[in-house]
Amino acid sequence: MRDVDAHPEMGVRNSQPAGIGRVVALGDGCAWNNLGRNVVFASRAFEPRAVFDQTQYPDDDELSQYDFDVHAILDVRDAGVVVVLNHLGILRGFRRSEIDAPGAVRRIDPVWMRTFAADVERVVAVGARLVGSRPREQRAGGVLVSEPVAAAADGTPLDAGVELGSWNMVTALDRFQVDGRDCIAVGGDGQVALAPIDGGHVGPLRWEVGVDFEPAAFAWDGRVLWAAGPDLGAAGIDDYDWEKLRGGGFAALQPSDGGAVLRSRFARDPAWGSGGTAVVVAPGVVCAIGRTGVLEVYGTHGGARRSPTVGLAPRSLGIAHAAVVGDTLLFGFNRGGYRLHAVPVSALAG
Repeated sequence: MRDVDAHPEMGVRNSQPAGIGRVVALGDGCAWNNLGRNVVFASRAFEPRAVFDQTQYPDDDELSQYDFDVHAILDVRDAGVVVVLNHLGILRGFRRSEIDAPGAVRRIDPVWMRTFAADVERVVAVGARLVGSRPREQRAGGVLVSEPVAAAADGTPLDAGVELGSWNMVTALDRFQVDGRDCIAVGGDGQVALAPIDGGHVGPLRWEVGVDFEPAAFAWDGRVLWAAGPDLGAAGIDDYDWEKLRGGGFAALQPSDGGAVLRSRFARDPAWGSGGTAVVVAPGVVCAIGRTGVLEVYGTHGGARRSPTVGLAPRSLGIAHAAVVGDTLLFGFNRGGYRLHAVPVSALAG
């Protein structure tokens, strides 16, 4: 394991506790959010290429924190932009070509700014549309499906409609293709379901199955849908009481009917939390990131548990945010300082 410079020097200054927000793989590179500070776009080798660090609220400590409390960083390839959505619902679009430009690290500005919905914790891009969970404060079911995002915009709010409104509050969300058709997986209240999506509408559920955990994360490996989450009952826990999110498990589900290929439980508590990613799937392994930075690894064939790694700290580092970037696991914590950690997947699989 090695430490990665999160590059927090360029950025806003406020009273936000130092930590990492979203971490995402982004085409040939990656991106992460230094909470309260900036958004960094980097190469696959984690070398910063561009940094966005301008707040709409330079004179307001609290609002500037929310401005850089990022809930999604998405590559909307159909529109040629990468969008960044924050806690306030502000959506910023960045030209993909500017993010990928070689050379010294530089400041980058959005080409447009719009609004989506505030407090949306799970968002994916399907074509040029955004699909997101409903605002958490509403505790409402279903998803929001937006109008298409464009390469240019006039600043008007992004129109969105509710789909699957009679379903549970969505706490896990992903998109992938089944038989050549775009589908979304939704999870909530101990249930996982799959539905096709076409244009701005979600079709009838193809299947719905129960799991013995509260869905918090999905991963599609091209063969099965992996679902993971803490113990049931997590939906009733306040977002700031993340230490109360305990245990949980994971399952590998067939995309055809939701049948379980594998079910298992976590031996230790992953670093669960609202909007976090405490469990990732890489070739051959399911990796759970613990509160102190311990990595618990399970085989994807049979679920056999392997020896855990040594922790990074003697205390809880908060909520984990992670992504598999190329052949490396990259992760940080919302209360672990402006630090990222990288581990080759081969080291975990070995």
